[in-house]
Amino acid sequence: MNGHQYVRRAGAGRIFTMTVGLTLIAACLTLLAGSGPAAAGQSAAAQSVLTLRTAGDHDALWLVPPSGGAATAAGILPGLAAAVAVSPDGTTVAYLPSSGKPEVWIGHGALAPKTIPLQSAGIKTLGSMTWIAADTLLVSAFKKAQDYGWYASRLYTVNVTTGAVAPFRGLSGVEPSADVTTGKIAYVQFKKLDNGSAQYGHIPKYRESLMLTTVGGSGAGRTLGSDDYRPTADYRAFSAPQLAPGGSWIIAGQTGSDVSVTYNVYYVNNDYWEPWMTMPQPTPQAAAWAPGGSRVAFAGAPVGPGDDLACVYVADVAAGALARTPVALLSGASAGWIVGLAWSDDGRLVADSLSADPGTADERVLLLDSADLSKIKDLGEGHLSVWVK
Repeated sequence: MNGHQYVRRAGAGRIFTMTVGLTLIAACLTLLAGSGPAAAGQSAAAQSVLTLRTAGDHDALWLVPPSGGAATAAGILPGLAAAVAVSPDGTTVAYLPSSGKPEVWIGHGALAPKTIPLQSAGIKTLGSMTWIAADTLLVSAFKKAQDYGWYASRLYTVNVTTGAVAPFRGLSGVEPSADVTTGKIAYVQFKKLDNGSAQYGHIPKYRESLMLTTVGGSGAGRTLGSDDYRPTADYRAFSAPQLAPGGSWIIAGQTGSDVSVTYNVYYVNNDYWEPWMTMPQPTPQAAAWAPGGSRVAFAGAPVGPGDDLACVYVADVAAGALARTPVALLSGASAGWIVGLAWSDDGRLVADSLSADPGTADERVLLLDSADLSKIKDLGEGHLSVWVK
C-alpha cells in the first residue's frame, strides 16, 4: 500500500447552510463517467475493510469482506474513537480517543488494541495524527486539559513499539499528514497575532499557515500559504490538509461552517505551488488520496436539481479529469452525508455515510468501484472504515 489512510469521525445533527457552487481551475477538465482503471500490478486480494461499530460507551472493531459475507469481530476499543490511521504497510491501525484523552490505541484482531499513554511527555489533550514511519506516529497535542487555541498545539512523535514519546523539533502545529516514501510532512501552523478589541468583538486575530517539511529536515519547513483572519462561523483556510503519496499534491479544505467546505487541490514542487481545482460543497469534509497519488476522492453533492443528495467525486490530477457518482445513487443507501473515504490498492473505495436525519444515527459502509462509480454495495453498519491487510 502506497501511503496510509487517515479518517476522522464526523458529528451528526447538522443543518445545511450553503448552496453549491462549482469552479474548476484546470485546463481541459472534463466530467467523465469513470476515472480510469486501477494502477497496474496492484492487488487487494489480501485486503479487508476494518470498520467500527458503536457499542454503548466504546467502539467495537469488525472486519468486513468486500466480496460479501458476514463481518468478523476484531477487538474492542477502550472507548469511542475520533480518528483512525492505517500503518504504511497496511497491517495495523492507530486510533485516537474521541475524548481527547492522552493515549493512542494500536492494533486489531490478534493484535488486540494496546494502549500507549502519552502523559510522560506532559500531554493533556490529543488532536490528530499521521504515520511517518512503520513504527512511528506524528501527533498534534496540547499540554493543557482544555483547548486554549490551536496556536498552542505541539507536534510529538510516538514510537508504537517502545511507547517512547518525544517533541518533534519543538514545532507547533495541527493536522499533520505525511508521505512515508518521500518523508514529506504537511501540517497547519497557527500564530496568534492579537487579542482582539471591542471594535472586533474581542475576537483575536490569527495567522493560519500551511507548512511543508520533511521527517529528517530542520526547522518549521516551507510556508506554502497563509491567511490572517478573526475566526467566525468555523472558518478555516487550510482545514485537514492531506498530502498525496509521492508528495506532489495536497488537498485541503476552506470551511465556512460545519456543513460546508471548499476543496482546494494544489500542485507542490520545490519552487512553487499552484491551485489545480477549487470546488465548494455543502457537506462535511471528507477526502482521501489513492495509493498511486494521482487520484483523490472527496465528498460532495451534485450541482443543480437534487443538490441535497450525497455523492463521491474522484479527481484525476494526472489526466485532468473529474468524475462523480450518479445523482441519487448514494441517497438510496441512506447516505445523507459522506463523512469518510478510504482507497484499496486496486482502486476500490469505501465511503462512510451518515443519515441526514438528526433523529437517527444510521451509519453505513458503502463500497464503490472508482473505475465505474455507478456500482455500489452496502457492506452494513460502520464508521471510520479503512482497508487493512
